[in-house]
Amino acid sequence: MDTKPDRISAARFSVPKSSRDFLGCRHGLAVFIKWLRETVVWDPLTGQQQRVSFPPGLGNAETDIFWVWHAAVLCVDAEDGHVHGDCFSSPFKLVLTCGGDTQASACLYESASGAWGNIASTPTTDAILRIRPSVLIRNALFWLLCEGDILAFDIESQSLDVIEKPVDAHGTDDYSFQILRINDSGLGFAVMSNLSIQLWKRSSSSDDVVGWVLQSKVIQLEGLFPQGMCSDHKKAGMVGYDEESDAIVLATYIGDFMLQLDSMRFRRISKRNCWSSKVYYPYRNFYTAGGTETLFEQPRVSERS
Repeated sequence: MDTKPDRISAARFSVPKSSRDFLGCRHGLAVFIKWLRETVVWDPLTGQQQRVSFPPGLGNAETDIFWVWHAAVLCVDAEDGHVHGDCFSSPFKLVLTCGGDTQASACLYESASGAWGNIASTPTTDAILRIRPSVLIRNALFWLLCEGDILAFDIESQSLDVIEKPVDAHGTDDYSFQILRINDSGLGFAVMSNLSIQLWKRSSSSDDVVGWVLQSKVIQLEGLFPQGMCSDHKKAGMVGYDEESDAIVLATYIGDFMLQLDSMRFRRISKRNCWSSKVYYPYRNFYTAGGTETLFEQPRVSERS
């Protein structure tokens, strides 16, 4: 048992050496890809792993280096009273997606049946941004593409589509855009420009036309950061997002900060005096002393293809 009941030893979160790409956490589970065309569902608290081989027809060993791969896992335990966390023994769904020169593809695995579904594809020349984990909204998973568009996989229909980013959303790098889950059920989009964040929401008009709507709330960050921040260092990037609490992690020269979008609660989570390329992966789980919430952090695992 941990000596501090509200803390989990950092050693528990050491990513297995066999991992090629760490891709995110959800419902107490983490997912990464191995070099041997395997996706691994991992429980960081117990160290248990479940390996799932890639589905036939989704890429091949000869062309894997030309594809950008991503994956997402979610618990689908439907029992009354089930609380996500400690879900390793529960049924789960795993979505593996990849993108090449002209299209993106995805496939759904269900642990209950031990089988992959049909491969879904959609045309796109944009690559999946590997350093950003998926966001789960209702029955769909969303991944950020490198130029800011969004890859959307409907879990029920097993269909794949690309949603274009707002026309007026302009970013400068991989840390300028973030997919959001608004009010637990809506698709949102955050755009960082200098030290301000614009918020967009995907919604239907009176004519049932679905599109992006710019929200009136624009977040000005300069007044939130500590005083004395050098003018040359007055910039920030979005390096993590917690879909459960709707909180963004912001990286700056002087450290990392967490901003909860609804309450505007702002707190510092690390200090330094240099730029960093770390990416944060929010992680929740339960253990015998009660519940805990922590951020699982690791260095950026890959460059944009």
